Amino acid sequence: MSQRPRCILMVDDDDILRAGVRDLLELSGYIVYTAADGAQALQLLEHIAQLPHLIISDIRMPGMDGYEFLDTVRARPEWLSIPFIFLSAKGEKEDVWQGRLRGADDYIIKPFEFQDLLVAIQSSLKRHEELIAVQEARLESLKSRILHILNHEFRTPLTYIVAYADLMAESPSFQHSEELRGYIDGILQGNERLTKLISNFLMLAELESGLAEKIYERRKAPIDNLNVLLKNNIEKFEEKAKAKEVTINLHTGESIPPVIGDIVYLEAALEQLLDNAVKFSPAGKHATVSVSLESAKSWVSIVICDQGPGISAEQHEQLFSPFYQIDRDKKEQGGTGAGLAIVRHIATMHGGQIILETPPQGVGCGFKFNLPASTLKSAAPATLPKT
Repeated sequence: MSQRPRCILMVDDDDILRAGVRDLLELSGYIVYTAADGAQALQLLEHIAQLPHLIISDIRMPGMDGYEFLDTVRARPEWLSIPFIFLSAKGEKEDVWQGRLRGADDYIIKPFEFQDLLVAIQSSLKRHEELIAVQEARLESLKSRILHILNHEFRTPLTYIVAYADLMAESPSFQHSEELRGYIDGILQGNERLTKLISNFLMLAELESGLAEKIYERRKAPIDNLNVLLKNNIEKFEEKAKAKEVTINLHTGESIPPVIGDIVYLEAALEQLLDNAVKFSPAGKHATVSVSLESAKSWVSIVICDQGPGISAEQHEQLFSPFYQIDRDKKEQGGTGAGLAIVRHIATMHGGQIILETPPQGVGCGFKFNLPASTLKSAAPATLPKT
């Protein structure tokens, strides 16, 4: 994959030199901004859409000279890491030392060969990219360790709680006491809720940190049995649905094409959507959750609709934000509001999208999870369907 052109800011009060260096750098494939002095360069840095990857500056300039300009650049956190090269006729050793002590990455003495400047630019950019790569690798390693520790330290205490609660539930001395049995059931229900909260927090952290994309690239593979994946996930919620007198119906179309994906992440997304559909379905009303698998053109869609209270138009934009819950201040729903944010991350990671839809019956809430269909060949990515 070709690298995007690098941007360079050239600062010099010599109009001819500035224009000449700009032209040569542009011929070498760089995007070049120019300024006649330090003050003008600072204005550019404040307003240009993309910060330069490197700055080249003269020292002797009217108004703000190169030293003051460099000091100002290095004082701003968002500009601190931009490589900086002095290009000056001040060629004494003391001048070079002064430039380097102030934080310049290199110092080119006028007059100069353009090839010398080009090599200095390439060297500074390469060194900067290497440093960024090392920092990112360390950060990724730290994120991975933190998630591993959190995963272990959160889940281990729950293992003990569940194990001892199960032992008490099986003990004859507890089975004959409805009051104690109620306490044990409360412990188990609390554990189930806490386990789900922890899983959602860890999943969202994995997705937000970027680690999930690396995992996805390693694990993705053709999936040609989405109907089986749906059936397996529906089975996980049948007992919960039955307790509320809710029926889950599955409809699958014919000749559903395969998709490229990660089964673990897709299951996580389906569990979030199914859990919400059952949770928000009215209890004791013989409500139905409709799950359908369909394909159209270059897309495969999983559509999940419930007969719950629905979602108002003004709540649509916030719906997929992390930790957002509808009417959180009015009613206790359980959970953190991270579920739909997780679904959106997973859909995007698969090159798809999640769309909020009005169910066919006009009551409740519906979500369409779109995935690009795969021909198992190298093909151009499909265009997202219009919402």
